[in-house]
Amino acid sequence: MFALVAILALVSNAPVFTVDLTQLAPEASSAIALQQAKAASNADQWQLLGKLYHAHGLEEEAIESYAYSTSLARSPNTSYLHGVALAHVGRYEEAIAEVAEIDNYVPAIWQQGFWQLDLGNNEIAIGKFDQAMQADKNCVPAFVGLARVHLASGAPELAIVQLDALIARGGIHPYVNFLLGTAHRRAGNHAIATRLLATPVNGPPSWKDPWMDEMYSHTKGYAADVARAMQSVDAGNLTKALGQLTALKKRYPKDPTVLNNLATVYLKLGQLDQAQEVLQKSMRWSPAYAPTQLTMAFTMRAKGNTELAIAYAKKAITLQPAMSPAHALVGRLSFQNGDLPNAATYFAQAIKLGNSDPSIREMHGMVLLNLGKVRDALKQFELVLQASPDRPISISGAAIATALLGNPDEALKQLARAKATFQNEPNIERAWQSVLKIKGRE
Repeated sequence: MFALVAILALVSNAPVFTVDLTQLAPEASSAIALQQAKAASNADQWQLLGKLYHAHGLEEEAIESYAYSTSLARSPNTSYLHGVALAHVGRYEEAIAEVAEIDNYVPAIWQQGFWQLDLGNNEIAIGKFDQAMQADKNCVPAFVGLARVHLASGAPELAIVQLDALIARGGIHPYVNFLLGTAHRRAGNHAIATRLLATPVNGPPSWKDPWMDEMYSHTKGYAADVARAMQSVDAGNLTKALGQLTALKKRYPKDPTVLNNLATVYLKLGQLDQAQEVLQKSMRWSPAYAPTQLTMAFTMRAKGNTELAIAYAKKAITLQPAMSPAHALVGRLSFQNGDLPNAATYFAQAIKLGNSDPSIREMHGMVLLNLGKVRDALKQFELVLQASPDRPISISGAAIATALLGNPDEALKQLARAKATFQNEPNIERAWQSVLKIKGRE
């Protein structure tokens, strides 16, 4: 049994730590104490100790461990993690100096750009972002970084150009829309800005950084185990996730988060009976846990029982009214059942709660078209096309709405351009025929 306060005292000039581990999971405390005992005069062992500290939010201890590892033997990986830890505690100049010589790892380059930006060194930041884009022409963090530099420099028009270029390459994320909306607002384009800033944003996306991912893999405890399992799900490795969650279920047999994630994996694997069995047990133990109700709704939908799916999704909403995915699912199922008023209500609420899936907004637009709310429908399609200009469904919906509002010739022009881009695309072809009929009724 390791003590809650671990003390490391070594010979030579190695750092000496008195670390309070009482706030960490027992698995984390044990792993850190064990690695403290192993560390001697070996750079790799000190690097690993630094990673363990870093992964559990002990940045100051991580900084000293990385520094001592580097004093024994320099390593680009250690220097990079050392720099990230320094930057996290606001020591940007030291962070930049630590990673300045790393020129073959792209995250080390764009990270310096953001640190220079935080220091107000905009021209140097631009140089780093340009360097990152030379190494990787699709480097999204560098695109975003350049846009932020332009915003910080009072050049919103340049930021708009940068972000439009990113979106054209498929860089769709609420944070990108937020930056684009901010740029339009500062440029005086208030109508566009209002639409783009309507969706809540939690912050930047998680950008690809394998060295940081490897460091975080050393996180220990329940939350870390669940996070690793969900990383396997996100990576499409369902077999690995199933093994991880099955092991977690043995340790936490009644934990609703574990059970819900396990059922989600069964659902993704098409093992619907197993998913239903796990969810039913979880509901008996934790009947007020809304995510379980929603996962059961998805399971019932997969089984073809639409009515039960709607009932479970509505139960999830009752338990957690701000659960946007539940509103979206009820909207989809209501649309499927031909219940357009209900579909419109639930789609609108899902969007209001921050749902950023463009297909939800497109279905909402189609429902509004069918309900005769043409101007409202057109607004939905236009909002999608602002962020994703090449979506055939929104192009088609916007053209039909334009025709219904009395301008079929303009609608045909829009569709003609789309037909040249999307040859034989069925949505575009159907919209073309619909607009011709509308024109013929004039």
